[in-house]
Amino acid sequence: MWQDYTNALITAFGLSGLGFGIGKLVIVLGERAIERRHGSEGVRDVIARRAKMETKFEARRGDRIRELKELDGAVEDVLRRRKVMERQIEDARQSGERLVRLIGEEVQGSPCYVAMVVNKYVGTGAVQQSQHALVDPSWAQPQMIEVWARSMAEARTEIERRYPPAFGYAVTRMQEFLSADTPVAKAS
Repeated sequence: MWQDYTNALITAFGLSGLGFGIGKLVIVLGERAIERRHGSEGVRDVIARRAKMETKFEARRGDRIRELKELDGAVEDVLRRRKVMERQIEDARQSGERLVRLIGEEVQGSPCYVAMVVNKYVGTGAVQQSQHALVDPSWAQPQMIEVWARSMAEARTEIERRYPPAFGYAVTRMQEFLSADTPVAKAS
């Protein structure tokens, strides 16, 4: 009797395993038939490739986030340096030191001319009410410019090229720089 139960139990397990195998085979064959019918063959390969791409995109995203943080830090550093420089410029303005603008390079034997340039659009009555949008308010007062040129006419040309009269700049005074070895000063 126990032997009959054992045989029945083994037969039942064998038949259930055979049923499971047949069911699994039907499912696999059915999936492939559906894939072929609907043109979705290789979906598993596509999914695997896309999973690899997703991990690569995530790694790239992490790299870009690090780069953005570095660039953000660089921008903050530049902004901080700009504030420091603006503060230094403002301190120089308030301390009474004059800003001297240079045109050209010092060449041996070439004289230096000193010119005073002002902008007529800054500081006039109508414009004084609102600051000029493109010109610094310091141009209301004559600004000192040193020009290295062969002649006074060439120096004036260089000044007018850098500070065009069409934009309101005007040379109020110009003379050759007096040094120990220059005995005579020319004025225009």
